[in-house]
Parts: sequence; C-alpha cells; structure tokens
Amino acid sequence: MIIDSHTHLGGPDKGDGKAQTPGEIIQHMDSSGVDRAVIFPFNEIDPGMSFSKANDFIADAVITYPNQLIGFARLDPNSGESALKELERAITELELKGVKLHPKAQNFTPSNPYVKMILEHAAELDVPVVFDSGKSIFDNHAIAWLAEKVPEAKIIMAHMRGDGYIEAAKTHENIFLGSVKTPVERVAEAVEKLGAEKIIAGSDSPYADMTFEMAEKFEAIHLSLEKRKLICGGNMKRLLRL
Repeated sequence: MIIDSHTHLGGPDKGDGKAQTPGEIIQHMDSSGVDRAVIFPFNEIDPGMSFSKANDFIADAVITYPNQLIGFARLDPNSGESALKELERAITELELKGVKLHPKAQNFTPSNPYVKMILEHAAELDVPVVFDSGKSIFDNHAIAWLAEKVPEAKIIMAHMRGDGYIEAAKTHENIFLGSVKTPVERVAEAVEKLGAEKIIAGSDSPYADMTFEMAEKFEAIHLSLEKRKLICGGNMKRLLRL
C-alpha cells in the first residue's frame, strides 16, 4: 500500500492562494499510483476557531472517499484551551487520525505551553503529530526537546531542513523524518544514517509533484523494494495502526 503522508485540501491558502478539492487529489493519486493520502487543511482564510471549520471540511472529504483519504486535523496552539477541545473533537467525533502543526503559519514558539499539551493529548489518543519543521521560530532542537518531554508522542518532522534533524531522529525513537520536498541527496543520507524505518514519504500536494515525491525520488537513490515499501507506506501504516 502506497500512502502519501502529507497533502493539503481545501483553500484558498491565505498566504499563497493555493487550493485543492477532494476530486483533484484523487486524480493525482490515481495518476501517481498512490493508494491512500493523508489530508489536512491549508492555512485557511476562515478556518474557524483552531481550524474547526477547516477540520469539518477534511472530515467530510474522508466520508466521501473513505478508502482513499485519511484525515488529519490542523490546530492553532494560540487558541489555548480551544485547541485542546478541537483536538478531542477532531479525533473522537470527526474520527480524524492525526494532527498537523505549523509554527510559522500559526506564529507559535516553544514557549507556548499548549504545544506540549497538544502533544500529550495526541499521545493519549494514540495519533501522530506532523510538524512543519526546520523553521527558526520553532527549530528542530525545540521539536527534539518536545519529543524527549513527551516520549509517548509520535512526531513526524515533515521536511529535512535546518540543523539537527538527523540527530533529533537518531536520539529519539518517537521522531520520524518526512521526505516532503527534500532533495534526493538528503533523503539518501537520512536513509543511510537512520534506516528506512525512520523515513516517511509525502508529496506536499499541490505544492509538489506527487509522482516524483512518492516514486521517482526513491528510484533515483536506488533503494531496495523492501526499503521503498517501508518509506512509501509501511511506516505510516504502522503509526496509524491501519
């Protein structure tokens, strides 16, 4: 099973105007040989309190395409207790399967106590958390600190950029690296130093080509079929307990 761990649905994004419909992502999946895709909201213009409206849209898309789409909630830790309530609602009522956090887009730093609370509650609910990583506002060392403080959490650092991402994943069993829009040579280095079990493929659709990100990238570094199966589906399947 090929699982794209990182795609966006809805929009338009208030920063760049990007948008994607459920039908469009299904078309990309079909043409790229992707069986299932994790979907979460863009940085929506009108997301509702802690992305509640946007999360509803994600849940509706999953209802329409239950065998292809896997919904993740997006949250804003600056919403405080509302973010925690939305996490609970998204997982227990909307039946979404994970969380997306974007420090730069939502402008939150490691000093925000609700980030750690979200991780703790996500761990209790047994769902993974995808971090947009490598940003100065919330760098890889801060994510590693959180992984140490909440060892039960399952954290995916979505981009191999910035300093210390390999070290973070190597020293914390609960950190995985997303290959999303990562140069081929960095992916090859991460696989060599960490093993295929720590790498998770994602396309960042519609911001990148799904076929390249989910297939051609790994063909370029001549990975074995066994390693490709782990990176392009097996590891995510295990984290999601599919």
